[in-house]
Amino acid sequence: MLVELIEIREITRDNYSLKTIYINPDQVVYLSENNQLKQRLQEGKLNLGLNQNFTNFTNIRMNYQSYAANLVVVGDPGMVEQKINNSKRKQLLKG
Repeated sequence: MLVELIEIREITRDNYSLKTIYINPDQVVYLSENNQLKQRLQEGKLNLGLNQNFTNFTNIRMNYQSYAANLVVVGDPGMVEQKINNSKRKQLLKG
């Protein structure tokens, strides 16, 4: 099952956008907190309408068959991990 997250991308220098993405939790290698973007948000350099006091960012390392990719998503690592773990639970279909 895929996990829905909000990715933050740098379009140009100091110009960011948010985008909904869906990731395969089986391809996640590690999660880490991104303090640089949090600091930029607190300094008012990210004009995305996010709360400066309560918004955190997480780096995600994805491992695909032929390459690896780094993503930055909105939310702290604990919340992202919880979303990933909840998606891995098997769900029974109503019959």
